[in-house]
Amino acid sequence: MYLTAQEKQLLFSIYGKKRFSIVRFELRSSKEKDLISTALNHVHLESREDTMETVKALGAKLAALQEKGLIFISYSLAVTARSDYALYYESQLYRQFCALTEQGKQRPEFLFDTPYIKRGLVTLTPKGLQLCRRLCK
Repeated sequence: MYLTAQEKQLLFSIYGKKRFSIVRFELRSSKEKDLISTALNHVHLESREDTMETVKALGAKLAALQEKGLIFISYSLAVTARSDYALYYESQLYRQFCALTEQGKQRPEFLFDTPYIKRGLVTLTPKGLQLCRRLCK
């Protein structure tokens, strides 16, 4: 299996962390509870100042690792540690997301009036763990 140098670096980053937090920026509706739209998927931040370009590039790498069967991404967590996700709420990207949502609220037909962070977690699959261990030798 071919991995780019950046994919390998990301895989080792996941391998080296106790928890690799991830979020999805969602737009929700206060008028229709079942109305949910993903605005930005597979968001992992290293700093409050991470840019949209950085986040999208990393999200694409995460999706590629998931397609290769090396990682598992879950947004169905029963419990999360608030401290693992504080960075996302404090980030400039989330502030921009909230501001865009506020702008949308000015239009009467705009249904997505609530910015929401869906918490998730990335873990290595057995295949990903085996590969990391093999490459570390």
